[in-house]
Amino acid sequence: MKKVAVFVEGQTEQIFADELVRHIFGHAKVAIEELRFSGKEGSRRIRTIRSVDAAPFTEYLFRIYDCQGGNENSTVKSDIREQFLGLLRESFSYIVGIRDVYPLLDIELLKSNINLKLPNNPALPVKIFLAIREIESWFLAEENHYPLIDESLTVSHVNSIIGFDITTASTESVNHPSFALKQIYQIAGKDYNKKKWEVERTVYVLDYENLYLNVRNRNNSLNELLTCLDGLIP
Repeated sequence: MKKVAVFVEGQTEQIFADELVRHIFGHAKVAIEELRFSGKEGSRRIRTIRSVDAAPFTEYLFRIYDCQGGNENSTVKSDIREQFLGLLRESFSYIVGIRDVYPLLDIELLKSNINLKLPNNPALPVKIFLAIREIESWFLAEENHYPLIDESLTVSHVNSIIGFDITTASTESVNHPSFALKQIYQIAGKDYNKKKWEVERTVYVLDYENLYLNVRNRNNSLNELLTCLDGLIP
């Protein structure tokens, strides 16, 4: 069984990562456990949110950590460093980190520094990926989910809010994607404030085949993450 640890900024990313790996690797083949950090750096505590549900036919174990360190104070990197030796002892084979850019402005500086000072051991590779500017930029770009939120939400409505055609251009240029998603949903009297049920409502109706085959070709940050996950499949 291949073991992969995923460190994400918060609840939204954890919910999405859970659903994403189930679709990529197969619901029947994946076991997922979810953990959540709390406390300050250097004295972090970990609580299990969902215990592992591995079965004899499970091929992949994903341990998804909610680092609870959004905005400019992301703890994804420091939490990876603190957990690295333990994960190595547990025979994990890969560590993936996912963090947002927003509200930071200098994307290139963040890109150049994001993977610096990470543990360097070929037995357990580590790679952090940026969701530019928020993970909601990937939600924005998935055009098939809007009518499932509300049948009145059309791509033309979405394009009028965003200012360009999301089916042909990258949504990575949207400065505050979660707010843009909120504006779009409000057309239909819905809302998006990152509450758990609101995130699940969106994540569970995303077209993952569309994300995997098409949206990734418009959004480089999503493509980089999916390319990495592709590489974990023999």
